[in-house]
Amino acid sequence: MKMITDRMSMPYFALGVLALAMGIIPLNDALIKLMSGDVSLGQLVALRAGMTLIMLGIFSRSIQAMFALPAKVFWLFFARSMCLVLAMVLFFVSLGTLPLANVIAIFFVSPLIITILSVPFLGEKIGLHRLAAVSAGMAGVLFIIRPGGVQFQVETLFVVMSAFSYAAFQIWTRRLKSVGNLSGMVAVQHICYLTIGVLFMLMNMIWPVDQSGNPTIDFLLRAPSLMSLTNLGYLVICSFSVLLLSYASSNAYRSVEASVIAPFEYVAIPFGVFWGVVIWDEWPDQMVMIGITLILAGGLYTLYRENVQSIDVITSSPMPATAAIVEPADAAPQDMDLKAPNQKE
Repeated sequence: MKMITDRMSMPYFALGVLALAMGIIPLNDALIKLMSGDVSLGQLVALRAGMTLIMLGIFSRSIQAMFALPAKVFWLFFARSMCLVLAMVLFFVSLGTLPLANVIAIFFVSPLIITILSVPFLGEKIGLHRLAAVSAGMAGVLFIIRPGGVQFQVETLFVVMSAFSYAAFQIWTRRLKSVGNLSGMVAVQHICYLTIGVLFMLMNMIWPVDQSGNPTIDFLLRAPSLMSLTNLGYLVICSFSVLLLSYASSNAYRSVEASVIAPFEYVAIPFGVFWGVVIWDEWPDQMVMIGITLILAGGLYTLYRENVQSIDVITSSPMPATAAIVEPADAAPQDMDLKAPNQKE
């Protein structure tokens, strides 16, 4: 077990697993979009979270690790996870109307936002080269959104807000690098998914909204319904992909400097384009392709500038990020290192 946990904290391993997970997660997004015409968002989120928690209960000790967390740590993890839940809701609501490739490309301004926020909140240094990469990515988003243009859709603003919420989630993950343990953190994350999904389902049952003709509103507010076996099969795939990303992302942000991780998340963009073309024949137009190219260029340039061997691995944590040991229930608050990591020269 110690060999596995040590390997997971190695920069190359953590970043490689994250890149793999980011390559798979667009399939989850595509399948959610496919089901959005028949099933409500709350129902999909609740059932997916239920399946994921069952997997965690069968194949890991994450549930036990969550219950062993001190109350203060649990609520810190809960608040952190709610940032992700908000990002997820805003992201999937926009999927009902916008092309998959556009949504994923706009959303992936989030690593650039993380790069910026890592300075005031984590004490990391980004320098002129990273700022240039961030600027290129932001320009790419403007090419895709085209604010003020005839093709502008308000749902694109939901995606931008989703990106900011996701950035806050990952910055918080980094700040909590030495608190609790990865297994408990992931379990709390999916408890939050389940909580919000069930609340949405109850709201949809009590105040169902008839077909409005707006895909976004219908996806968010339609009443729960029986799901086909095909859709249930899709949900199993979604549950696996989200579970993999939960571990890979949380582990990476607890093990590697936040501003270095950003480029590895861009793996999702070309896969988003791929699934959009294969399933809906959604070919990005010229402006979208320019935007995607700028976003990718910003991320890849950051990767080019980084020397991975000098990444600041968390070796001063009181426990490895992936350790199965949890803090005692009566741990004093001062035992929890909530300070920002040391600045990297």
